[in-house]
Amino acid sequence: MGYLDGSTITVDAILTKKGRQILSGGGSLNVSSFTLSDTGVDYTLWNTDHPSGSAYYGEAIEKLPQVEALPAAQYQLRNKLVTFGKDTTSMPVAYLNNDTHTFDTALQWSSIVNITGFAGGQSGFQLLIPDSSICTCTNATGAVVTGNALMFIPEQDIRTALLYEQSLTSQGTTGAIFVISPNTSLAAATSMTLTFIHVATGAWTSAQVTVNANIGGTSGRTVSGTARG
Repeated sequence: MGYLDGSTITVDAILTKKGRQILSGGGSLNVSSFTLSDTGVDYTLWNTDHPSGSAYYGEAIEKLPQVEALPAAQYQLRNKLVTFGKDTTSMPVAYLNNDTHTFDTALQWSSIVNITGFAGGQSGFQLLIPDSSICTCTNATGAVVTGNALMFIPEQDIRTALLYEQSLTSQGTTGAIFVISPNTSLAAATSMTLTFIHVATGAWTSAQVTVNANIGGTSGRTVSGTARG
């Protein structure tokens, strides 16, 4: 691991095999999109008492060393920057109807996630389950984890993780409902963290769930609620 000197403007890039092939053949790279992040920025260093005036309030922040480029961006760019209207006064916040749940029977759990402070129209939510052998979502189709959701799971758990998505067009204005079903034959009680991600803003929240051992035998009725928003 190394650090980039914060006193100069530096672009540190890691090329893919295709990128290296293009350059070796005399071609050029045409970057069409990129992601900005403020991961690693300590905003407590903003100093409104700087003796040199307002132009230097952020001097300490601008001189922070940054970790060099990594091939796995999801572990480096956790706090991606987003664009909102000029009249925005607060960041969108995702929240749940309940952020803890224990499965002591086979009853399904309906987890309701909402967003506040977002006026960008209808969007959707993703649910990341890091270990699908413990529980799964029954009202959405699980997909292999990609993109921003990768940042929420350790690399060794990627094989067992599933990502589910609900569109708000059929779920309500701001809230989505994910129906969670437990594994009813675990040998021991197991806990894990479920992560809910708002697709448009990246706002996220999490719930801690525990599935007790050998809870089979109860009908799979769904415990549900009403989405707010």
